[in-house]
Amino acid sequence: MDHLKPEYLKMNPQHTIPTMNDNGYVLWESRAILGYLVDEYGKDDTLYPKDPKKRAVVNQRLYFDIGTLYPKYINYYDVGYDVSKHPNVSRWLKMMKETLEGYEEIITEGNSIIIKIFKLVAERANK
Repeated sequence: MDHLKPEYLKMNPQHTIPTMNDNGYVLWESRAILGYLVDEYGKDDTLYPKDPKKRAVVNQRLYFDIGTLYPKYINYYDVGYDVSKHPNVSRWLKMMKETLEGYEEIITEGNSIIIKIFKLVAERANK
């Protein structure tokens, strides 16, 4: 819970993870951090090429989750994905339902929030 401590909030008021502090230069958002690190410390352009077409391929991979993965997640979980074909997951969910007080309310509220976030992210990515 370090991301909720006052010193962390002073550094990053959004208290998101990851956050980087590079000798006083504070940056959050994983993609921005990755770009900064290769620009600042990369010895050549093998990690993040200068050539626009090669760099575009790297960017495509960096943004895969936001443009492809999250919308698929929404499609599965917004219509109630059937986990019965995954015995370990099913067993774990059964155990959680039986032992975690307020499980249904927590899951319902959490899924609703996650789906809203993913839909918003997907909408913005498609603009």
